[in-house]
Formats: sequence, C-alpha cells, structure tokens
Amino acid sequence: MNLAIKPTKGIVFCLLPDLSTCIVALPVSVLYFSYTGQSAIYSAIVVFCVYCSLLSVTCYLLSILKIAIDASRYGRQQSTGVEKYSFEIINRIYKLATDLGHDVRLYVRDILPDFPQEHQIVIKRRRLWTIAGLSLKMLFGRPDVLFVPSHVLPLIRPKRSAIMIHDIAFKRYPKVYTLRQRLYLNWSTKYAVRHATTILVPSEFTSNELQEVYKCPKSKIHVVHHGVSKLPPSDDKYLHKFGLTKDDKYVIFIGRIEYKKNLSRLVRAFSSLPHRDWKLVLVGKGGYGAQDVFDAASTSDARDRIIFTDYVNEEEKSCLLNNASLFAFPSLYEGFGLPVLEAFLTKTPVLVSDIPVLREVGMQACYGVQPLDESDIAQGLDQMIRDLSMRERMVKMGTERLLDFDWDKAAKQTFEILIQTKN
Repeated sequence: MNLAIKPTKGIVFCLLPDLSTCIVALPVSVLYFSYTGQSAIYSAIVVFCVYCSLLSVTCYLLSILKIAIDASRYGRQQSTGVEKYSFEIINRIYKLATDLGHDVRLYVRDILPDFPQEHQIVIKRRRLWTIAGLSLKMLFGRPDVLFVPSHVLPLIRPKRSAIMIHDIAFKRYPKVYTLRQRLYLNWSTKYAVRHATTILVPSEFTSNELQEVYKCPKSKIHVVHHGVSKLPPSDDKYLHKFGLTKDDKYVIFIGRIEYKKNLSRLVRAFSSLPHRDWKLVLVGKGGYGAQDVFDAASTSDARDRIIFTDYVNEEEKSCLLNNASLFAFPSLYEGFGLPVLEAFLTKTPVLVSDIPVLREVGMQACYGVQPLDESDIAQGLDQMIRDLSMRERMVKMGTERLLDFDWDKAAKQTFEILIQTKN
C-alpha cells in the first residue's frame, strides 16, 4: 500500500479545532513521518504544535464580533439629551471595540466625519428609518449583536440586541406628546421590553418605571449612569449677547422650555422674591407648553429681569453656566438629569425638584423643593440666595458627586454588557 500522502493533508484536518480532529490528524501524520524515516516522537511534536497554532488562530477569529450600532441620533445639531448620549457613548464604544479587533458597523443617516467611511452604512429614509430601513440592513448583513442607543428596536434584528430606554415620560405626562407620538413610543417600548436581549437604562428610577408599567423582568435591565461632557472654556463675550454683564447675579435653567420642566411655577416663584437685583435666565428652545411660560413671564412684575435665550451652543452654555450664581431645575419628570451634572461641573449650586431620579443623581449635593408648590420653590430660591456658605458647601458636594459619573466608565460598562449579550 502506498502511504506516501502529502503532509499538508494531515495538517489540514487541524483546521477544525476539536478533539476528534487531533485524533485523526495525529496517527495519519505519525504514519507518514514514520514511512519517510522520521521519528514518531518528532512527528507527534510537529503535529501538536501545528494543531495548537491553528487552534489559537481559529479561536481568535471566532472571538471577533460583528457589532452593529444605530448611529442615527449621533451628533445632531441642536442636540438634546438623547443625541448627547449617543455622541458620547458611540465614540467610546467604537474605540473600545476596534482596539480589540472587533468589526464595528455604524448605521447612519449621513456619513459621519468622525469615523472611517468604510465602517458606515448609510440608510437614506425620511420615514420609518428604524422599522423599515434598519430592519432590511439587519436582514442582509446579520451582525452578532445590535446596540440601539435611542429607544426603538428594528423589527428584524440579530439574535442578540441591547437597547437604551431613557425614560417613559410619555406614559406619565401624555399631554406633552401628540397622539401619534404616544402610540409609537408605547408600542416601541413594549416591543423592546419583549424582544431585546438586554435593556439599558440611565437610572434606577427608569428601571423601576419599566418594571412597574411594562412588567419588564429586573434581570433583563442594566443600570448604566450617564457621564458628563466637558464644556468649552468660558468666554465672557457671550454674556452681552443675552443682555448680561459680568456683575449680574442670576438664576439659570437649561433644558427645553416645556410643561414637564415646570417653568411657569419657577417664573412665578422667582417673581415673588424680594431680591430685585437678581435675574432669571431660561435657556433652551420651546416645546409643548412653552407659551404658558412666556405668558407667565410677560405678566410678571419681574418681566424685565427674565431672559429667554432660545437654544444655545456649547460655548454659550459654558459661559452662561460658569457665570451663574444658582442653577434651578424644578422638573416634574426626568429619566436622568444631565443638566444637573453640567451645573456640578461648572461649580454652580443646584436647586432641583424633590423627585426620585434627581435625588438619585444629585443626592445631598442639591437643594430639593416640592415641584408643585410655588411657595416651596420660592423659599428654596430665597434661602440659597441669602446663604452663601450653603451654596459653597453644595458646590463642594457637587464636585465630589461628579466622581460617580464618567462617560469612559459608562462606555466600558455598556461594552461589557454587549459582549455578555453576545455570549
């Protein structure tokens, strides 16, 4: 019998890294090397080394993940909290994943300059971007895991998926949303709770909300606190744009001018104060209920000291926050409360509504007031304005509280969850 088969055939069997492959490859190679005069021990060592090498390479290749990320809300102009979250978390997860050799694909509306073009897949749809557009891409290019930073899970998706649900304000304050928005958000949340492998939330409060309203299993939820983004250096030249000077003392609010933010009560509480040398600066674009806030301000005795800035960019926001004497955030409902951390960052003392999520984020570093009680809001403002030493203590506590909120930490936690989701 002619046993002079090619050596490569014995080695090729090792491409399948299991015990049966080794059992087959080893005796065949030993027979070949014995037939050609080589030592059986030598041939066994050679086969074992080749097998181990190929096993390592194969295991490495199998460990590479195909990670899909919905980047449709990344870096929009006039960004809100969801867009800021998407920007910060996607940047960091992309770097963590690619540094480890994983294959990352960003699904975008338009090419993003921050990432290599070959890692981006553009979906050109004005409507049903996620439900139709992203679903089709998942059908034909199945990744190992899909990460959605902004609430809506596609109908077609890989076996493993993780989604961030920021809040369910549409259930608690339905009148702030149109009927179409309420129906869509309610359906998409139910669908995500049922079909996503993992639900990410920014706070224990939102976790409790999902468990209470949507009966989401607690084991499915992971709380990953947001971080806080560094602001540009403060440039006082922007003060003049909003009718302010360096010597002005003012209370500032940052967020959307809408019913949920409870600003009509803030305006009336501020107007009742005896501190006529203080101003109130309301920063943000208008939303549902904005006209009520404008009306409250226009009929107030303090109307000449109430300033609406509309949307501001990051440079302008940095200037306004750094020069403010007090930050007021009497919101009725939040999923997290990023502006509170930005106030901590600029060493601005903070007054917030005494609601669970803001207690969770701010803890003892914030002065809490009852959001539905205008007199309590006024009393809190008055006490903070009068007590400079209390404001200084709160600034110190706010700076310490910031240590618990970091985007790098949030990204690392999220990436580890994605890996676990894959497994």
